[in-house]
Amino acid sequence: MKDQAIGIVDEPNRGDQPDKLDISRHAMALTHFIQKSDTPITIGIQGEWGSGKTSLLNSIWSKLDESNEYKQIWINSWENSLLCSPEEALLKIISEIIDNMLDSDIDVNRKDKIKKAATGLMKGALRIGVTTALGGKAGEVTEELLGTDENTIKQLRQQLIGLSEEVRERPTNPYQKIVIYVDDLDRIEPRDAVRILELLKNIFNVPGCVFVLAIDYQVVIKGLEGKFGKRTAENEWEFRAFFDKIIQLPFMMPMGQYNIGMYVNDLLQRIGFVDHEIEGNLIENIILRTIGGNPRSVKRLINSLALIGLFENPDQNPSPSEDSAEALTSGDTRKLLLFNLVCLQIAYPEIYNLLVRKTDFRRWDDATAFEVTQRKEEAEKEKFERNLKDAIDSGPDFDEEWEQCLYRICYHNLRYRNRVTDISRLLNFIKDDLLQEFDENLGDVIADVLGETAVTSVNTTDESQITLPERAGKGKRRELENFEMWLVDKKQTLGSSEEELKLVNDLHDTIKNEFPNATEKCHKDWSVYLNNHVFFGFFYSGKSFNKKGSGLGLTKHHRTDYRVPNIQGVECGAGKFQREKYSSVRYHQGYSLWIPTFEAYENNKDAIMEAIRASADMMTDENYPKRLKIVYSAEKASFKTFDSNAHDTDDRSRVEELCEEYLSPDYKQS
Repeated sequence: MKDQAIGIVDEPNRGDQPDKLDISRHAMALTHFIQKSDTPITIGIQGEWGSGKTSLLNSIWSKLDESNEYKQIWINSWENSLLCSPEEALLKIISEIIDNMLDSDIDVNRKDKIKKAATGLMKGALRIGVTTALGGKAGEVTEELLGTDENTIKQLRQQLIGLSEEVRERPTNPYQKIVIYVDDLDRIEPRDAVRILELLKNIFNVPGCVFVLAIDYQVVIKGLEGKFGKRTAENEWEFRAFFDKIIQLPFMMPMGQYNIGMYVNDLLQRIGFVDHEIEGNLIENIILRTIGGNPRSVKRLINSLALIGLFENPDQNPSPSEDSAEALTSGDTRKLLLFNLVCLQIAYPEIYNLLVRKTDFRRWDDATAFEVTQRKEEAEKEKFERNLKDAIDSGPDFDEEWEQCLYRICYHNLRYRNRVTDISRLLNFIKDDLLQEFDENLGDVIADVLGETAVTSVNTTDESQITLPERAGKGKRRELENFEMWLVDKKQTLGSSEEELKLVNDLHDTIKNEFPNATEKCHKDWSVYLNNHVFFGFFYSGKSFNKKGSGLGLTKHHRTDYRVPNIQGVECGAGKFQREKYSSVRYHQGYSLWIPTFEAYENNKDAIMEAIRASADMMTDENYPKRLKIVYSAEKASFKTFDSNAHDTDDRSRVEELCEEYLSPDYKQS
C-alpha cells in the first residue's frame, strides 16, 4: 500500500505521471499540431494562474521526447526577469536559447566561437539593467537595441536563424524542429511581462522554431492598461490586436472539461481523507459551486483537509458521548460535511464567518442580514428590491426567508452577488441531502464540524477572531453552565424583557417536573431532549423578529393526523408550501407556537402543555419512526411522502395534495 501523504506539493505534473485531470487528449492534439505545422509559429497556452499550463507543457514535452526528432528548450521567464529590466531579461533568454541550441554540438571550438560572437553582440546591451536601476538613460539604450537597421536584436535574430538551420541540418543534430517553451510569464509584474513579450516577438520569426508561451491573457490586459487605458467594449480590439500580433495559435486551458471528480478523489485518497472514491459528480458540483476547477486552488483545499486530519488522531481524542453532535453523524456524511465547509471557508469567507456565529442557517432572517450589512444593499432601494423579486420569482433558490437573508448579505459584494445562487444551492445541499436526517440537530452537527475548520480560517490581523465554544471532549460543544446562565445571556444579547424571562422560567420549571428523565442543552437555544431527540425548543424571542412575544418549537403527532393545535390567542405555524417550489417543503415535521404575552401563556397553559406532551410522545421508540416525512429529492426530481397510513407515492399531484393539506395554515385541530 502506498504511503499516505501529509500534504500535496504544489508542483505541476511532470508529464509522465497519471493524468487525473483527464486532459491528455488536449495535450495529444497540441503535440500533433506542433509535429505537423509549418514554422515559424507561436502558440499561446492561455489560462489563469494555477490552471495547469505548466502541466500541459510538460505533457507535450514528454510526448515529443518519445522521438529524437525535436530539439526542446525550456525557458523560465520569471527566473530570467529577477532583479533586471525587461530588456536584460530578453538578452538572458536569448543567451539561454543559444546555449541550449549548442549543447549537443560536439565541436567545442565551434561552440566557443558562436558564444563569443553572441557575447560581443550583447555586451553593450547588458548595461540596461544597471542604467535602469540607477535611473539612467534606459530609454536610449532600448532605442539602441531596437531603433536602427543594424540593431543588436536584429543581429541576434539573424544569428538564431543561422544557428537553427545548422542545428536541424547537422548530422550530429538530427532535429526536424526546435520547440522553445517560455513558461511563467504570468508570475512577472504585468507591465514588465508585456514589455518582455514586445521584445520577444522580435525573435519569434525564426524558421524551424515553434515557440510555446504559457500566458494569462488577463496579465496582458493589465500590462497594457498604461498604454490603452482600462479595457472597455470600445478599446477591446486594441488589446486583442497586441495579443494577435504575437500569437498565431491561441489555446485556452480547458478547465470546464477537467475531470474534477477523478482529480479530487485521487488527492483525497492520497492524504487518507477517504479510503474509497466518492461520487465524482457530487464532488465536482461542490467544487464548481465554491473554489472552482483551478488545480492550484484544489491543492490548497486538500492541504487544509490534510492539516485538519492531523488534529483528528483517534489515539489522542476520547470517543464522543452518545448525545454529542459527533455521535449523530460519522463516516462519509461527516467527511462530506467537512469537505463542504472547508470549500465554503476558502471561497466565501464572509458566509463561513456568519455560519460560525449562527450555525443553523435556516434561522437566518432579516435581523441577521441587518447585523452584517446595515442595509448597505438598499443604497439603491428600488433596484435592489427589483433584483430580489426577480431572484425569488426565478425558482426555488430564494423562496425561503434564510435564502433571502443570504441574498441580502451577498448583494453588496459584487463577487458574492454573482455567486449567490451557488452559495444557496451549496447550503441547500447540506440541509436537504447531506443532513436531511438531522433536521432537529442541524445547527449542532454543523457547529461540531466547524470546530475542526477553525485552524484553516484566514483573517486579517485587525479582525477579531471568532471564538467557537470550547469542547468538553471530542465533538461536543461547551454549553452554558445552566439554565440560569442562559437566561442571563438572553437578557444581555437579545435584551429580553422581564415578561419573556418570566415566561421561560415558568416553562422551565413545569417541563422539569413533567419530564424528569429529559435532558436539556442551553447554548444559543434552550432545547429539551428525550431519547436523544429534541421535543421542545425555546428558539427565539420577539426581539429577533421585531415583534412582541416568544416562540416555541414542537413536533406534530401522528394521532392527530399531524394537525397543529388551535389555541386561542396563540399563533400556530405549520411550515409552508408554495406551488411549483417544492424544495420549500421544510419544517414539515415541526411547528411553532408564538405566544404574544405572559398573560396569553397563563390563560392557555393547559393547552400549551398538552401540545408539549404530544411532542414528547413522538420521541418514543414506537412513535419516532411515524414522524411526518415530506422529502424532496432534487437528484431524482421526485418526491417521497409518508402519511399517517405509511403510504408512499412518487405521484406529483398526490404529493401536492398532501403538502397543501399538511402545511395549510388552516390544517388545525378543531
